[in-house]
Amino acid sequence: GKTSSIIGKVKYLTDVKGIAPHRILLISYTNKAAAELTERMATDGLKGYTFHKLAIDIIGRATGIKPSICDNTDALFIDIYHTLLGNKAFKNSVVEYFIDYQTNETDWEKRKNERQEQLSEQKNVQLKAMFPDMDGRAIYVRSEQEQKICFVLSSLGVKFRYEEPYEHQLADEMHSQYRPDFSIYFEQKGVTKRIYLEHFGVDEHSLVPAWFAKDKNITYEEANQKYDDGITWKKAAHEKFGTQLLVTSSADFHYSDIRNKLKKILEDVGVPIQEKTNEELYGLILPKGSKQEKAFIRLVATFVTLVKSSCKSVKEVLKQAKNADDERSVFIIKNIFQPVYERYISALSDSNQIDFTDAILQATEICRASHPVEYDYIIVDEFQDISVDRYNFLKVLREGNPPAKLYCVGDDWQSIYRFSGSDMALFNQFSDYFGQTEINKIETTYRFGEPLVSLSSQFIQRNEAQIKKNIHPFNPQVKTELQFCDYERRDYCNVIGQLVASIPLDKSVFLLGRYSFDDYYLSFMYKFVKEGNRFFYIIGDRKIEFLTVHKSKGLEADYVIILQCNKDTYGFPSLVSDDPVLNYVLTKSDQYPYGEERRLFYVAITRAKVKTYI
Repeated sequence: GKTSSIIGKVKYLTDVKGIAPHRILLISYTNKAAAELTERMATDGLKGYTFHKLAIDIIGRATGIKPSICDNTDALFIDIYHTLLGNKAFKNSVVEYFIDYQTNETDWEKRKNERQEQLSEQKNVQLKAMFPDMDGRAIYVRSEQEQKICFVLSSLGVKFRYEEPYEHQLADEMHSQYRPDFSIYFEQKGVTKRIYLEHFGVDEHSLVPAWFAKDKNITYEEANQKYDDGITWKKAAHEKFGTQLLVTSSADFHYSDIRNKLKKILEDVGVPIQEKTNEELYGLILPKGSKQEKAFIRLVATFVTLVKSSCKSVKEVLKQAKNADDERSVFIIKNIFQPVYERYISALSDSNQIDFTDAILQATEICRASHPVEYDYIIVDEFQDISVDRYNFLKVLREGNPPAKLYCVGDDWQSIYRFSGSDMALFNQFSDYFGQTEINKIETTYRFGEPLVSLSSQFIQRNEAQIKKNIHPFNPQVKTELQFCDYERRDYCNVIGQLVASIPLDKSVFLLGRYSFDDYYLSFMYKFVKEGNRFFYIIGDRKIEFLTVHKSKGLEADYVIILQCNKDTYGFPSLVSDDPVLNYVLTKSDQYPYGEERRLFYVAITRAKVKTYI
């Protein structure tokens, strides 16, 4: 009902209020939407613009030169990133980010509680090491520090096994057989030697973390005593049997420290080191052109875009991170984001181009100085995607005597352009920014029915920042189902094939992915065809369209299948787009855990008329 509201408003202004069409500015977000509005209005002299098109027109008129826009900034970012990889320090920083800083600190706090259980005696193992052991088997460790030790041992070319039983029998009625953390193997004078490495979770004062005690339901003193007894027992065993024990502790951490420490203690006891170069490490962690690398470049590009659209400078952002004592963010911004940002700015100016954000910033300055355009009414579609730079642009476009009236339409539940700077506060606290406001809610949905209406509304409104609405279907008889389907990775394509086969032939189907590469596995099994910029898979003799959720906004199908909802680098919820470093360039209104991912998921599940499969 949003588009109909806009059309009704314009007809009312022109036919009833007698406003001249050229005094009405109509803005939408995409060229397609702007063209569609213009067409549906069919009013002479009234034309829909995008923010960017309007900005470019204003610049062209004011300067006599139409600016040339770099419209493929994604390709430029990929190019800059790959060029920078030739710089050793940059490449090292990326490797260090993945080893040392990839764990999201806030997530870490939340997971501490879960991890308490992991470190208790029954030790259930969860974290997967990046590389396999000497036998090619995957290693599952108990802590992030052990995960890093695995990484360092692999990167030093050391052969090892994790928690292999000790070579001497030590089990008795009190103890099960001793399994040291790491058994390290190497050749010395033609003989295979085995030495041991134990990692103790204590700080520089030999104290355990506070949650050890809480976990075992004992006092902190008892927890330290117990852990200390364990250390003493292990050391005594090695002394008794004359086996060699190396030790690290939590105090040794941070990637560079633990790497240097391990390298030194291993060399001291004669373990041969075959250090992998950072070239090799990078190739192992982020193979060139891989989905992981694409997702990482996406993060870097997002940061740069956000810095610009939030009208801040990298220096300011870096200062904020320093003031917050946020070592991780300072590291990433300084060593990875800033070099890309600087290259990006100079690449644009070298080629005499500007990007879309520059166009808006320049047009805003022109309007501030000379007011080349004047309107009575400004109507904005998809207002939930407004960003700070566009807000400033709107403010100067309104200036006049009297100021233009503003009519905005949007749905904050579907605000999904955070990565290009959209700021929900501008929508949700509209009157704080624009003054006295009348708010009307459209609470009837014409696309889908129960139980999906209730389920999706409850889900999205858990985030207190979203505006409360009471959505109900246009027709209470309409039913829209929601179903969760689990799958094994190796069977993924078949599961999709079966779902498609179960859908009646006369019904339309969308496959939706979080990213454009979320259909990666399908391409191994099914043929695909491109028609214009639309993309289809041939599944069981049917043409099924694949879309990213962003592209699907505003569209609908009878059935929708949402791919890979498994909290990974790709799929839902995406761990990439939620990197905490972005909080410095995002607004405070959007700090709810996975806030953006939840809105995107809401858009995804509400595309279907009959049924959504997750």
